[in-house]
Amino acid sequence: MVGRMAEIGVILSGIGGVGKDLTRLLSARPGYKLAAAYTRNPELAGRDLGEHAGISSLGVEIVTDRAGALAQPADLLVVATTSFLQDVAEDVRAGIHGGLNVITTAEEAAFPWIIDAQLADELNHLAEAHRVSVIGLGLNPGFVFDALLLTASAVAWDVESIRIRRVVDVSRFSAAVLRRIGIGHTEEEFEAGVAAGSITGHIGFPQTFSLAARCLGRGLDRVEKHLEPFIAKKRIESDNLSVETGETGGFLQRVVGFVDEVSWFEAEFIAHLHLPAVEMNAQDSISIEGYNPIHLTIDPGCNPQLGTVAMLANCIPRVVEAKPGFITVADLAIPFARETLPGIRFS
Repeated sequence: MVGRMAEIGVILSGIGGVGKDLTRLLSARPGYKLAAAYTRNPELAGRDLGEHAGISSLGVEIVTDRAGALAQPADLLVVATTSFLQDVAEDVRAGIHGGLNVITTAEEAAFPWIIDAQLADELNHLAEAHRVSVIGLGLNPGFVFDALLLTASAVAWDVESIRIRRVVDVSRFSAAVLRRIGIGHTEEEFEAGVAAGSITGHIGFPQTFSLAARCLGRGLDRVEKHLEPFIAKKRIESDNLSVETGETGGFLQRVVGFVDEVSWFEAEFIAHLHLPAVEMNAQDSISIEGYNPIHLTIDPGCNPQLGTVAMLANCIPRVVEAKPGFITVADLAIPFARETLPGIRFS
């Protein structure tokens, strides 16, 4: 029987959209205590974390002093700042030295060995030495194309091939993220940015493919990616970024993973500021082909903001109890929703 868990202390690094939503959720759940929060933004220093998140005061002051924040009694650090392994490594390392388990939302950390094997091994050995767990996860990578895919494969006899598709409303993403993934550019800027690597599309498919290949006993040869823009036919307004006629309002991303020079894992990712403009609705789908084929559809698709924060919160107990080292979602016991007090509201 699963009983009520002991209180888990959580420290936040990064208090943007994810940090604020996570504050709302954890503050409404028995068994969690928000112990500290730190940021690199001096304008936020001194604010109450709860009030910053749009709820009542929590008595937790936002600080810029990382060392001071990490000195507070806690069990786990959540680093929700950027997508890139190198950029979160310092915070992850500091958390480990402080005896904290660490979850980071950085997509590259979902399977870090393909990005920087030396850094991943260093953090793995450090975490093992301090008897803590480190993991990169969120909604995707983390759940939709990782934990859910691998769970679905539990009823497969074999896996001949995998096809996944995600259609996402990205209107709540920050302006910086929207422009980095490819929205708000002229067609020429989009093509140049893709060629230069400054426009990335969704980050995380190589990690998803590599984790699936390792778990399912395949050797991944290479991953190929292609990005196509959706050009806005009229002005699109959103809270964080408005797109003019003739600029990119979204994109289609196709990614293929090859095994023995044959397409084994194919992914399609569609992101748009206003999905009705391209006659689509948010949806997620997974197809596993083989002797016992499996086809899953989530309709409407997982909300990127609320789903990410739920996955973080629901994985916290699993990460605390996980084996030490730099782990993946495949190493976790199955996460599930916990008791949430009535009356919670999300922006």
